[in-house]
Amino acid sequence: MRAFCMSPSLLLHKVILCSDGDSRDIDLWSNIPFLLGAELERRGIQLIRVNLQAPWVLRRLWRYILGPRHKIRQWHTSFDFFRSRTNHLLTTWRLNWAVRRHGGPDTVLINLSISAAPTRSTIPVLLLSDWSYHHYITERLGREPDRSEQGTIERDTAAMARATLVVLLFPESAARLQRQIPSGRFRFLGHVINDHPLAPPPPAQPPAATAHRPWRLLFVGRSYYQHGVELLLQALALLPAELPVQLDVIGIAPQDFAAAPKPCLPVRLHGYLSKAEPEQRQQYYDLLNQADLLINASSLWAGFSATVEAMHRRTAVLTAPYAEFQALFGEALAFGAYLPALTPDALAAAIGSQLHHPFRLAQQQQEAHQAVASFTWQEFVDRLLQELADLPTNQPMAAPDTSPL
Repeated sequence: MRAFCMSPSLLLHKVILCSDGDSRDIDLWSNIPFLLGAELERRGIQLIRVNLQAPWVLRRLWRYILGPRHKIRQWHTSFDFFRSRTNHLLTTWRLNWAVRRHGGPDTVLINLSISAAPTRSTIPVLLLSDWSYHHYITERLGREPDRSEQGTIERDTAAMARATLVVLLFPESAARLQRQIPSGRFRFLGHVINDHPLAPPPPAQPPAATAHRPWRLLFVGRSYYQHGVELLLQALALLPAELPVQLDVIGIAPQDFAAAPKPCLPVRLHGYLSKAEPEQRQQYYDLLNQADLLINASSLWAGFSATVEAMHRRTAVLTAPYAEFQALFGEALAFGAYLPALTPDALAAAIGSQLHHPFRLAQQQQEAHQAVASFTWQEFVDRLLQELADLPTNQPMAAPDTSPL
């Protein structure tokens, strides 16, 4: 595949937007397909939406028969149908079909995944994702890939090397992949706030600027981050009585716990709140607008997209010092603090330090809003279109390197 020049004087007329699911569904992949499509359409760009999701028969066959058998042989694996060779071949075929059917002058194909790219294309091909599967396994799961996962990584590597441009939503992810695949073209173009178009505005003033009790704490994450909630509850039990708090947890329901938190604890578990449902969307944004402090007490990366949304809504942050977070916001936070350790005592001390100084907390909440002020979809798409305009003319892409990363 070759890179294709798009002169700055040339308008992008059409985008073929490909996703594993309906890109009009706001609940798909942290709202990114929906919001990217909305911004492109707002600019008058013709959008061709291609759903790459495999037929339900194949997905059910894997879920109920093939997947469980695979788990017996490799019980710890993260390999699933989406990562399978079968799904890769089907996805690649559909991408090739989309190029043949819809390709033309001033057209770009955007696949919202780095797992597949057309094998041949007459138009620029852009892949967009957060991080690689290899990074997920080695950094988030903390182990080496198994045999099936390694096969997926090699297919992903070949796809990224074929693409004209690969855009990552985190700076370290882009830099790491550029080092691992020198023949590719990897870019970090900034992050984005994934606000629903009908979302209420952020509060006009930082919550801590107005006297209120209890202090409102927020945790956002899925059920596999529940250890972070359990740790946070242990820390809250250590807080002094003069610091009354209320903890709201989004994404985890009472049934996700083997033993539900004790009724005496100041915690409300809201479960998953869908932005597609008006009542749940209103509840979600009410919780973000009221929060004084968002806390990520998980040993894994949790709820980054929601963290950025909360910052936009003037919420200070306590989080573990993740490399990607530090690369994006620096090693010292003006809008909160990094947790020195993930223990109840350290967490309780960090929370107390924040809440004992309301004036400083209000300043940090305002700093949080300013830190993500540029994370708009308009600015992201501006940078994306400029990157496409700057593509070199007919620069040959090297043959994919499928060696282990």
